[in-house]
Amino acid sequence: MNYIIVKNNLVSNYEDDNISIHDQKIIFKKNGDYTLEYVDSCAIHLDIFILDGVTVKLFIWSCNNGLEVENCYQLGEKSNLILFQFYYNKAVDEKVIVNLDGECSKFSQGFSSISLGNEEYHIVVNHNHHKVSSFISNRCIGLNGSKIKFQIDSILKRGNVDCVMDQNTRILTLGEVNATIVPNMFIDEDSVEARHGSVISSFHPEELFYLMSRGISERDAITLLMKGFIFSNLVVDMEKRAKIFRVIQDLRR
Repeated sequence: MNYIIVKNNLVSNYEDDNISIHDQKIIFKKNGDYTLEYVDSCAIHLDIFILDGVTVKLFIWSCNNGLEVENCYQLGEKSNLILFQFYYNKAVDEKVIVNLDGECSKFSQGFSSISLGNEEYHIVVNHNHHKVSSFISNRCIGLNGSKIKFQIDSILKRGNVDCVMDQNTRILTLGEVNATIVPNMFIDEDSVEARHGSVISSFHPEELFYLMSRGISERDAITLLMKGFIFSNLVVDMEKRAKIFRVIQDLRR
């Protein structure tokens, strides 16, 4: 099963050679490409395990929900989680905990969203072994009247050497938006490669001017820039691209 649905806050139990789902616990046992969708859900708690040596590409989709999420990911030795997310929700309060428990485990996240109301995200990545890596990239478009906060905590304790931690968050404001980014790195080890970047801005006037000088209306120019901003952070197939395109097109009507 490569398409997993959380409906009314619950995910159905399932078992095969590749994946095990029981009591809100998902275990990925073999390499694979998966989609996880939240449907009619408001309070989600999942424990997700990536077993030793397993690489998982996971896409999470949520649209028109009012979400409270607390998900925990645990990665084993030489495991790799490539996580992409697209959100367009009424409200979000989400906490994600990533435990890089196995040597040489790797977590990569590309998160894109369009914010309508109050949204708060807290991402905690615990670098619990040697040679583990995390790469976190967030892209959020805040619509007029929205409130957005990202807090990212990358944590490395002494003795876990040769680790990499990378954070990059950008919030793009369309109108009056209350936006906050808190990029934290708690590092107690010298042998580490650490980077972070945070930007809160609106579209550059030069970008709009260039597109409009080519005969594109201001409204269509903003739509094109929104698409570019959202997809700069996602690697998805044509079906998922089409779903996201429809959200943006409907929004701009």
